[in-house]
Amino acid sequence: MQQAKFLQGSILKHVITMSATNAIGISALFMVDLVDIYFISLLDNPALVAAIGYAAAILFFTTSISIGLVTANSAKVAKAIGQKNRQKACRYISHITLYAFCLTTLLTLILCWFTPQLLALIGAQGLELTEAGIYLRIILPTFPILAIAMQMGATLRAMGNAKAAMFATLGGGLVNAVLDPVFIFLLNMDLQGAAVASVISRFFILAIGLYFVFFKYKMLTFPDFTLFRADIKKISHVALPAIFTQIATPIGNLYVTYEVAKFGTEYIAGWAIIGRLIPVSFGMMFALSGAVGPIIGQNYGAQQFGRVRKVLNESLKFMTSYTIVIALLLSMAQEMIVNLFHAQNQTAEIIRIFCQYIAASFLFSGITLIAMTYLNNLGYAKYATFLNVAKMTLGTIPFVTIGAFYFQAPGILYGQAVGNIIFGILSLLLTYKIMSNIEKTK
Repeated sequence: MQQAKFLQGSILKHVITMSATNAIGISALFMVDLVDIYFISLLDNPALVAAIGYAAAILFFTTSISIGLVTANSAKVAKAIGQKNRQKACRYISHITLYAFCLTTLLTLILCWFTPQLLALIGAQGLELTEAGIYLRIILPTFPILAIAMQMGATLRAMGNAKAAMFATLGGGLVNAVLDPVFIFLLNMDLQGAAVASVISRFFILAIGLYFVFFKYKMLTFPDFTLFRADIKKISHVALPAIFTQIATPIGNLYVTYEVAKFGTEYIAGWAIIGRLIPVSFGMMFALSGAVGPIIGQNYGAQQFGRVRKVLNESLKFMTSYTIVIALLLSMAQEMIVNLFHAQNQTAEIIRIFCQYIAASFLFSGITLIAMTYLNNLGYAKYATFLNVAKMTLGTIPFVTIGAFYFQAPGILYGQAVGNIIFGILSLLLTYKIMSNIEKTK
């Protein structure tokens, strides 16, 4: 049985190690997305950059579903490892993977069928709509590949081997980075070339993940269909609320994209650049929320509640320090970023506002992400779902709408930041209250 390595040793060291290795892989993939935008910006056509922005809003939806499915892996597999039950862990890995494949295949068919309508709904039109549609119909069929690849990475992290998960995503990022200029410029495929490079990288990530999980550790077995139906209920109990929690964010992002689109192509181009800049800049923050799941799961499974609370405290300290440093760096580097992407006029304006004022508010987004991870892994997935849905509706739509009305496109970013701050505080208070209740009743 794979050792439950998070049951002892320094919590802070586990948090930093898991987050850093996860962040390197995640940042590699998101850096390639940023490179995509950079290469497309060299074509000197804001409509193509805007097309990526519209497509990214839809792809964010698929990535969030995959992340929600990963939450089920962390909750079930890491807990089984903490209980030193290899057979149970293997069964859950196989059943969650099959579950993820079936669900994402169904959603892929729906999204591909309604791609033009979805893009038009969030404001895409003309060349932007055409290019974004072609881009999406190349990438969307690999949604199940992405979901399974992320399950392999989550399994490796649940086993404590975050480095292997990092190698898979880092390798995929490098493949994408090498192929991007070849397809975009050498073969003159523009956006289609960027999409093809992303497809190839997803298959590469899956291949590396399967090598470790299936061949090296032999943790992926043939599904036991006599138990699959019963496991579906247990998996769904965690996965579905987690998915609804995660998709609240891209739904909120779709609304923001819709509001920004009202102010023209240049603002949408700026929003597209910001959308790719955020995950690269705050990759450690996003990685942290995913990395602490196995640490929580193993210690919760072993009923070491003092360590579970300490994971929360150490995660918050680490994330706060990291986010403040990144916000300061973005503020100092804003002109370099504007020049790098050849941004002008309104595109440059909205990038500067993000770097100077909005980036600091991601401290509260990080708090919310950590809180959601805790609620899901402690068996309070419905609370996480309700809180995140409330954030992306009550905490987004009114503030963004009011901001747009009084301050035009920049006001959209200000309004979104205010909602993040309010719900970051609320989510943290709820998490501490639930943690205290668990400690009293166990």
